[in-house]
Amino acid sequence: MAEKLSIFPVGTSVFKDIRVNKQKYVDKTMYIPLLKEYGKILFFARPRRFGKSLAISTMDSYFSGDKDLFKGLAVEEILNSPDFVPRPVIRLLMSTPSGADSKVELQNNIIEELTANAERHKVTPRGTNAASVFVNLIRDVSKANSNKKVVLLIDEYDAPVIMVIQAPALSKIEGLLEDTREVMSNFYRKIKDLDDYLDFVFIAGVTKFSRMGVFSALNNLKDISLLPEFASFVGFTQEELENNFRPFIKQTADKFQLSEPELLAKTQEYYNGFSFDGKTRLYNPQSTLYFFQDMEFNNYWIESGSNTLIREMIKDKNLTVDQFSGLQVTRDFVSSPGEIDSTPPEGFLYQAGYLTLREDPDSEISYSLDYPNFEVRSSMAKLFMHNVFRSELRAGDVSIQLKKHFDAGNISDFVGDFHRLFSSITYDDHTAGVRLNLFLAIVKNYRSPLTKLIDQSIGPNNRNELIDIISDYIMNKNYKNVIDDLLKESPGYEEIRLKFNESFYRANMQSFLLGAGLKVVAELHNNLGRSDLVVESKGKQYVIEIKVVPKSSQAEDASENAINQIFGKGYGSPFPNPVLVGLGISEENRNIDACVYVENDQAVRLDMPKLSDKVLKAFNASRQATHPEKTPKPKEPKPSGAKPREPKPSGSKPKEPKPSGPKPKEPKPSGAKPSGAKSSGPKPKEPKPSGPKP
Repeated sequence: MAEKLSIFPVGTSVFKDIRVNKQKYVDKTMYIPLLKEYGKILFFARPRRFGKSLAISTMDSYFSGDKDLFKGLAVEEILNSPDFVPRPVIRLLMSTPSGADSKVELQNNIIEELTANAERHKVTPRGTNAASVFVNLIRDVSKANSNKKVVLLIDEYDAPVIMVIQAPALSKIEGLLEDTREVMSNFYRKIKDLDDYLDFVFIAGVTKFSRMGVFSALNNLKDISLLPEFASFVGFTQEELENNFRPFIKQTADKFQLSEPELLAKTQEYYNGFSFDGKTRLYNPQSTLYFFQDMEFNNYWIESGSNTLIREMIKDKNLTVDQFSGLQVTRDFVSSPGEIDSTPPEGFLYQAGYLTLREDPDSEISYSLDYPNFEVRSSMAKLFMHNVFRSELRAGDVSIQLKKHFDAGNISDFVGDFHRLFSSITYDDHTAGVRLNLFLAIVKNYRSPLTKLIDQSIGPNNRNELIDIISDYIMNKNYKNVIDDLLKESPGYEEIRLKFNESFYRANMQSFLLGAGLKVVAELHNNLGRSDLVVESKGKQYVIEIKVVPKSSQAEDASENAINQIFGKGYGSPFPNPVLVGLGISEENRNIDACVYVENDQAVRLDMPKLSDKVLKAFNASRQATHPEKTPKPKEPKPSGAKPREPKPSGSKPKEPKPSGPKPKEPKPSGAKPSGAKSSGPKPKEPKPSGPKP
């Protein structure tokens, strides 16, 4: 008989309850005896909902000597050895005191948590503040247990500070963050004074706060977060998943009508990929348990916590979903990524678990960052869409429509979706994002006047730090004209501007697609180049190439050039029967002005809509406010909605469109060659490949 799915310990991290109720437990106990070999005071950082609390609860039962709970587990023999000596355990869950809106309330909340431990050991709490109650508790518990040294386990040590940073109401209270840091620093510094009473100390949290008194005061503290020996202390390896969840793998595979290897491959793509040493790949425990319980591919981990701070960061810094993938970071960054309220975006996202480590094979001192898996990447894309639409409901509606149209293969509909999506991006968001990319490209890669000025003032070694500061000013309207003038004087400005406009649209499209739950790869490489986007839906691939031009009148040629590039560079060659989509986007309208697609060897040009009257008015109003000299005169808009000249269904020959430009020549594809079917639309021009002849 199949095991019941109700045995999954979702929503609990109490080791004793899991064992007594015979719920699923992946044995990690073999790590506990190893911990003490690495030092007396250990620090361990992992993202939220990754199993830290269960690990600490397990240590509590182990050091307390609850032998019955460990039957059949790796440490059973050690616990039954005559050499094993139980210790009194103080376990502090610091998320309990978090959420205080004043220094006094925080002190009282910590004292309540200490009092609960005092009652457990039948001692009376005493002291005038949290720090003094803490010191007396450790001493009194040791005395009450025949002077045995105490094991101190601190879970979520950073929770009070993180709560102040992330909770909107608390973050607005002036001085609360520094007051909270002061209380927690005074509290943790007392650990140093208790050395004679402590046998072992384990401190766990999400981030490595330097201003918390833990790392500056505790000279003998050992950070084991990056050690390969503890890379899989929490989280599930592929082997652990297959060994512990075999009955559920079969049940879930049967539900989806997949073979077990097919289900495992899809599960790995969705939930595997977290790494804390650059090598070992792990499943998030929460996502894994919920997945096998519900037997549904959902975004479980990301939806279990607050995303307020990330939403604000996306909005304030115009972040795109894929800008951090492949970003190189040093080992120093990984071990100390900075204070969570002041670190750069990659530092915050890494500490929060949205980005994970990948080993750099060419370096012993650096790593690269990437999203762990599809769950996290698509969830980040949804947050990006919420920012674009300023509405979670609206973003959800768009996601549903976009996926529906891709799944059905309705090319004109999903191109129309993209057109409406770009219309939703405000003028300021668009120009800030493009301006920031331009600025970074020019000062980092070109000898512009701005770069020379920076180097002359502070030297090239300090340039990056100043660039970060100036990047923030770029978002400030008061500095826009100054930055624009500096950029325009830079060599290669026109070329760079078009390049980064393309980057802007590609990044937005990728975010929309990922947010809709579609599988998408940006800049897929082959021997001749790299395609902008490849989207997979219902087993079909869509190869999308974007060309940005200054004027709307140039967009039709741009869309044909995009198709020519797909053929010439062989972007569609890896796929059996891809749909090739060329988009012409103009800076004038900041939207898709032309589209040509090739499906089943038939080329079709779509009639793209103009901006609707409502959108046009808002667009011009925004332009007038920031650049009155560039505001175009209103034109009579055509009806909105992408109205393509549709081919007939079921493979019949499409209706002959009327090309608006000269008829291009037949391309000579280097990928999948058309089988001789006549084109019903414009035939793309013969490409001039920049690489070697195929």
